[in-house]
Amino acid sequence: MIKNLTGLLALGFGIGLMNSYAVADSGASWESTSAVMAEIDITETGEGAKVFSYKNHGFLLSAAEGDGVMTCTGGGVITDSGTMLRLACEITDRDGDKRYLLVDRSAKDAFAEGQGYLKSAGGTGKHANRKYECHYEFSYMPKIADLPYAPVVTANMCTGDLPGGAE
Repeated sequence: MIKNLTGLLALGFGIGLMNSYAVADSGASWESTSAVMAEIDITETGEGAKVFSYKNHGFLLSAAEGDGVMTCTGGGVITDSGTMLRLACEITDRDGDKRYLLVDRSAKDAFAEGQGYLKSAGGTGKHANRKYECHYEFSYMPKIADLPYAPVVTANMCTGDLPGGAE
């Protein structure tokens, strides 16, 4: 038996103050932060797992890469043993150039906070052919007044190619 726990949750407005570490062997290192509002539709299975679909809209802020608007879609599973999340993201910068990210979170912690990994998956303009990887951390913040969303803050520590090959 599957019980639908449909709900809107937010993964946040806010600027992340996250510390994490770089994973690539060469290239520049930089930090970025993101603030998003996410819609999460959760379905509980009879076996105790919670399966969810995920879509967010927000901003990525980065002095090194440039700021941009972001949309991510994907989903995952939450069980007693941890969380698995997979997302595909598109970020459009002020010049209209796009970059794409793949996000992976497989952790033995609760969904409310934790760490994950993301990597480049192509782009246009100054983001074309960029290769980089990032680790990120996040945690939910208290809800804001009467909004049905819960903010989350995220931050990334990245290493690899900067836009246009700059370092």
